[in-house]
Amino acid sequence: MIRPVLRHGDSGPDVEYLQRELNKLDVPADDLVVDGLFGRATENAVEEYQGSRALTVDGIVGSQTWMALDVSKPVVVEPPLPPHPDDQEAIIAIARNSSIAKYSWPGRGVAPRGYTNGMALAFAYVYGRLKAGNSSALEMAKANTGDDNRDALSWYNSDFQARGMNNNKPGADTLRHLFVLMMGLGMRESSGRHCEGRDMSATNVQADTCEGGAFQQSWDSNGASPELKKLMDEYRVPSYAKAFGYLDVFREGVSCSQKNWDCYGSPSSDGYQFQKMCKEAPTYAVESCGVGLRNIRKHWGPINRKEVSLRNEADDMFKQIQDYVDGTVEVA
Repeated sequence: MIRPVLRHGDSGPDVEYLQRELNKLDVPADDLVVDGLFGRATENAVEEYQGSRALTVDGIVGSQTWMALDVSKPVVVEPPLPPHPDDQEAIIAIARNSSIAKYSWPGRGVAPRGYTNGMALAFAYVYGRLKAGNSSALEMAKANTGDDNRDALSWYNSDFQARGMNNNKPGADTLRHLFVLMMGLGMRESSGRHCEGRDMSATNVQADTCEGGAFQQSWDSNGASPELKKLMDEYRVPSYAKAFGYLDVFREGVSCSQKNWDCYGSPSSDGYQFQKMCKEAPTYAVESCGVGLRNIRKHWGPINRKEVSLRNEADDMFKQIQDYVDGTVEVA
């Protein structure tokens, strides 16, 4: 049903319907009087609703606001602020001085400086999101599901246990251990190169199946969890990708050719955008991989073959960063 645009001063049954819908959502905290009159109280409630759903806050109920009400759009949880530059430097210093920064990965050598530093900042950011109750971070940090077919932490359970990393409880420890697995996966898949393009030995050039980024993930993994689409919507916003993508950090010590930056398929397709965003906003690749590993572990050959190294040195680095965030970094 198409409803009319409503604004201050309007009246009638559509205003009554609007007032009832806002009351169902406890917007505002005190119920509106359902009188069919679009007065100041209704306008304020509309503005509160628009702000909580990341809509344009103008007090006018147009197509976007009606659509949000119709589909029960959830409250948008604001991400934590990026760490202050001084905190970023402190986190990078932890990474730079860590044992994992000097470790020579089997068949790959020492990781690029940008990869270790970038993974450190990405962990600090995602851990902050976990503390703020972000749904994607909660998905990454959920307890071992015991589903070997879908969950990489379950698939690698014996390896984690052998290294004293228990993932039986949701929270910071499990998130940290997931990052340990991701750090090894990124070295195996791309030698820690954020700009890595598709596997050039394959003939496929379809947008949804071409890999992109450090973890060589492709967009055909998106059906594994609704969180993957949510992450894309977040990082599509250029200011968001610039603030949280940490490209300037991940690129340190990495040389990228034009071929690396090439993406495949239609530029308007989600698959093409996924390839591009994984390279240009490496933290997006990290978060997408983290969600993917908990839901579609068979997407990654090195995971399936258990070729990814788990290193306690990586866990030690992430634990130091966790402690630093707990002690100093303010989250939303």
